[in-house]
Amino acid sequence: MNDVTRIRFDETWRRTFGATTDTAASTARRDSRLQARHAHELEAHGIARRARGPGTSVNVPFTVIEEKEGALRQRFSLWTFEANNAIEADGYKASVPLEHVSKHLSAVHAECGSTRDFRCGFYGLAIPHSARGSFRFRDDADEWWELTRFPMGHTCAPEIMHTLTSTVAGHPDFVKQEHAVPSTLTVHTWVDNIRYAGSRKEVLEATRIVDDLAAQAKVTWKQADTRTASSRYEFIGVHWDHSKNKVGISAKLPKKLARDVEEVRTGAMSASGFETLGGRLLHASAIVGVLVGEVCGLSTMSASTATRGEPDDEHHML
Repeated sequence: MNDVTRIRFDETWRRTFGATTDTAASTARRDSRLQARHAHELEAHGIARRARGPGTSVNVPFTVIEEKEGALRQRFSLWTFEANNAIEADGYKASVPLEHVSKHLSAVHAECGSTRDFRCGFYGLAIPHSARGSFRFRDDADEWWELTRFPMGHTCAPEIMHTLTSTVAGHPDFVKQEHAVPSTLTVHTWVDNIRYAGSRKEVLEATRIVDDLAAQAKVTWKQADTRTASSRYEFIGVHWDHSKNKVGISAKLPKKLARDVEEVRTGAMSASGFETLGGRLLHASAIVGVLVGEVCGLSTMSASTATRGEPDDEHHML
């Protein structure tokens, strides 16, 4: 890390694992409990361990059902709401410069790209033993547990993960000059995702270095999202085609939008569903340059026209 990044990271780390809260507050949420079978599954995977009693902060454990690669799966999260409130009251503002998706599209003019995505993401980061008391929760069998790996529900989690990812990737904004990728190579990081774009030679070299660093750190990549010096791939919800200098919406998005439209048509969509739909439409419009209201006419754009909203010859319908 360069000096600026190191100072910021150390401060964020201190806020994350050094925060203390008043555990007498928010008693209504103190009884939020996880099913015991889920707690034992977390223990089996090394994500949680048994604890002796309440910790230094009140947390809310919960699970959600999500779709991943065409199948449903259950995801665990720990909402560290008391610690989050204390950290934000202390003046913390997250610094995660993701930028709008449209800012990344010009990279499609490069010869090729490589993508990497950490397999474990947030769970790849161990919580220091001295701080685990702030990450405790109870199950419905009245047993206490504490996390050993970092949860997504912490307010500092995205910044910490994004900074670590950007450092491993050699992003020039985060590392010292001697460790940065060449200025002729484009590197984009998105929390725990990495993409290089440039000449095949430079992309292959940068990919080799980041793979070596990952091996040294004993972290692995998601194989389904790993592409090396490829002309076609998906990254941050965008389909990239370097051979034609074109970008389009990812293969997953039209399917999700089609389901959303059906829920709207039948009146089955919830308020949160409408929020999700709005976000997906805005994301798609940034990529393909269509009006948000054009739900059934999302077009594929060349990168040179995407920011101006001019349609290309090809047109894909939902």
